[in-house]
Amino acid sequence: MRGTTTALAVLWIMLATTVCSQTTVNPDISAVGDFRTYAHNDKARDDERKTINLSNPDFELNIGGYVNPYVRADVIVGWHGEHNAEIEELYATILRGLPLGTNLRVGKYLLEFGRLNPVHPHAYSYIHRPLPHQLFFGEEGLSDMSLRASWLLPTGDTYTELMAGLLKGDALMGHDHEHEESASEHEEDEDVRHDLGFFGRLTTSVPLSTAAELSLGASATNAVYEVGHHEHDTTTDLEPKQMRAWLIGGDLKYKYRPSKYTALQIETEVILRRAEQMTGNDLTSLGAYGYVDYRFHQKYNLGAIVEFVRDKHGEEIEVDGESMFSTFEHDTWRAGLFAGFAPIEETSLVRLAGHWTNPDDGDGFWETTLQLVVGLGPHKPHNF
Repeated sequence: MRGTTTALAVLWIMLATTVCSQTTVNPDISAVGDFRTYAHNDKARDDERKTINLSNPDFELNIGGYVNPYVRADVIVGWHGEHNAEIEELYATILRGLPLGTNLRVGKYLLEFGRLNPVHPHAYSYIHRPLPHQLFFGEEGLSDMSLRASWLLPTGDTYTELMAGLLKGDALMGHDHEHEESASEHEEDEDVRHDLGFFGRLTTSVPLSTAAELSLGASATNAVYEVGHHEHDTTTDLEPKQMRAWLIGGDLKYKYRPSKYTALQIETEVILRRAEQMTGNDLTSLGAYGYVDYRFHQKYNLGAIVEFVRDKHGEEIEVDGESMFSTFEHDTWRAGLFAGFAPIEETSLVRLAGHWTNPDDGDGFWETTLQLVVGLGPHKPHNF
């Protein structure tokens, strides 16, 4: 209940401030609902196998607007399934007025690591978060408290932007909706101090013609992550340890839009994780994905996506009462097809996606998902 109370208090303060200030610069308020039904034959989820399942809906409330001509503020509150409300993003951006044309952002938000991470899942054409993002960023994406500056570089007709920022240090710790944890456990988590992390990105966009554009990007971040006992070992009482890791990524996007009714988009991203281990050596994991999305008659799109992750990690396990350090490696492939339909001005979207997942430590399985996304207000469930 504390998450819900906090979120409602923040919303009440923002709305009350807006009304009492008698300003004509009112914030934009939008709501986006995400409804899904799915079926699969994954043996690890035996209670759902070969049946049609209905997910609890996801909901986002977006409030944002200009505080003045120089500063913008944004807050996104999310409800995911049966979990309490939480503030997913809350930040302010100084867009102009600083020396050297500096753009400054402060707050908690989805970091601009690659092109996909800042995008919320309801805007994906392929529905599911790609495997590399699930493995390296967690279920909620790469998010942290950040003080980030960006600059447009003088590169002529080529758009080039440089970003650099300091992080609180939680970005690689992952995030889940463990709302059942006790207050004392939550207080203990808050007492854990992490060293500051670092984030940087360089992106450039080159016009190839009046209808085609090529964008290239490189990202890097360094922060703390947890090394614990092996997930399949339920007998150990060993405490997880905090180590540091580098994430380095490269992304490419090609878009061809000959008219407002037709567009072809190709995008790929590669991510490396260089992680410290308790033995002193580093292990490198790899993830990549690529997709093709073809939009036609303005309302329809078809596409395909391929994803791969190679997870290398070392963990301390307990064998016959003795502690030992072991290295694990797992490869997982996933491939899928997707289709979408946006009937009227993208105020609603219907998507259908089918995937085949092939892990090396289990049986392959298929999964099909039907999604309906609806939006109220200026923040529409836009096609990604």
